[in-house]
Amino acid sequence: MGELRHRSYRPVVIIGAIVGILAVGALAGQALPPDFIDQTVLSGLTLPTNVEFAPDGRVFVAEKSGIVKVFDSISDPTPDVFADLSANVHNYYDRGLLGLAIHPNFPTQPYVYVLYTYDVLGWGDTCPDPPGGTTDGCVVSGRLSMLTADANASPPFSSWTGVEEVLIEDWCQQFPSHSIGDLEFGSDGALYVSGGDGASFTQVD
Repeated sequence: MGELRHRSYRPVVIIGAIVGILAVGALAGQALPPDFIDQTVLSGLTLPTNVEFAPDGRVFVAEKSGIVKVFDSISDPTPDVFADLSANVHNYYDRGLLGLAIHPNFPTQPYVYVLYTYDVLGWGDTCPDPPGGTTDGCVVSGRLSMLTADANASPPFSSWTGVEEVLIEDWCQQFPSHSIGDLEFGSDGALYVSGGDGASFTQVD
């Protein structure tokens, strides 16, 4: 749970994405096929939900609780806390900080985008009964924000300026699953945002 692992075939050059990073627990006890290796890539993490590689080699990791960490490179063993949004994030069931994107021209345009379940009514990371987490539900919203990396940080761009620019605040939802989704920059330069259905997983909605 606290590390990201990569399984690869020996002759293959690792050049881009880490596949299956959230299946660490399921993979840990399985024997590998011949000619495969199992390598820890990043460690010191708690419930990582998203990994993004910046053009300058930095690696940004979102944790479900609302913390964004940044590694100087894939070989950096100790991340910096880039931003802590946990006071605003409803980290409950499937809810939390799930979406993360880095501006394609980072750090010239030093923007990091986050998509999370917004605890608009101040539930904390719980859902009292009543209303109950899977019945009447704890109503939340969704939030897409832009964070600006701080050029004056040490090292530069290792943390944000502390100003969260909210771009969208919507997705009012009741049930605890699938409140928001993911972020991705398209080849057209636009930022695409997905939202979940927010439906109940215990009954027909």
